[in-house]
Amino acid sequence: MRFQYLMIIMLFSLPLGGCAVGQAIKNNVQGTHYLQTRNYSQGEITFRQAVTADPDDPKANYYLGRFLLAGTKAKQALPYLKKAVALEPEDADYLFWQGVCLGELGKLKQERQSYASVLKIKKDHLQALIYLGHNLLKSKAYEAALDTYRKVLEIWPYSPSALYNRALIARVLKRTPEEKVGWLTYLSSYPSGALAIKAADHLNRLGDFSYRNQYLGARTVTLTKIWFEPFGAQPAFGSRPSLDLVGATVLNMDRGKLQVIVYQKNNKKLARARAVSIKKYLLKRFPGLKKNGIGISWFATPEKLRVEGKNLRNPESVRFFLTGLKQQVRPGKKKIR
Repeated sequence: MRFQYLMIIMLFSLPLGGCAVGQAIKNNVQGTHYLQTRNYSQGEITFRQAVTADPDDPKANYYLGRFLLAGTKAKQALPYLKKAVALEPEDADYLFWQGVCLGELGKLKQERQSYASVLKIKKDHLQALIYLGHNLLKSKAYEAALDTYRKVLEIWPYSPSALYNRALIARVLKRTPEEKVGWLTYLSSYPSGALAIKAADHLNRLGDFSYRNQYLGARTVTLTKIWFEPFGAQPAFGSRPSLDLVGATVLNMDRGKLQVIVYQKNNKKLARARAVSIKKYLLKRFPGLKKNGIGISWFATPEKLRVEGKNLRNPESVRFFLTGLKQQVRPGKKKIR
């Protein structure tokens, strides 16, 4: 570690007018350092000096373009990135970031050409494939975008943007079976976050309630469906992580009373037993919930809900929400016990 530290100090101290190899190494060390630390303003200052000292240094132009782009100065960044490409047209990274900059400026056709040039040099350049897919999606070239995302997923099967956009394209093209599989595949890998919330809503709109958004005060959490033992009231083992997430979330908030509503079409007795079972499970796992308590309700009717402007019915479901908060998102007026 000490040797590496001394090497970095030595590289930072190399004179700008030194040998080309030494200057290239110095530029890489400085450029990488400022990018990793997100010190974009200092990076811009440093590489403006480097470009002034040697206007035809491709790395200096490249890094100056990168820092300007990171500082939301895409219009200023483009000439430097273009010059880096002109000086070293076979450098895939220079071409890629030129494409990103063009995309920021809304020049979709030129952006696409940059990524195509990258892929001629390196056909499995992952970032270029991902951004090319995004470009094609923006351009409404849906089949081409799907093909590009397929290539992305062959390299990285868990690419979140490729998984999400593949399902989104199926939605646009009204390919319902593929759309449903797409949302399920995305949610199985990324069950939380803003895109998961959207994916769950899209899935519910198709009549699939494998994942649900639960509104706990100001927080929205996406959960897998709460399953129970066959014909029984005990939560299935696979549903315990979802129940644990609800319990931990409410306990950490330390405000509001948790309400549990169970819907079981044509079986009020079973609905009640399941509501009681969930309450017992949560209180056992999270004794701190006794402070505000847990209210339960049960109904022998399907749950009625509206998702993305569509009225839906779910014959077997569990809903969670909080009461006693000034602002909250919750189901309609229900009987609370």
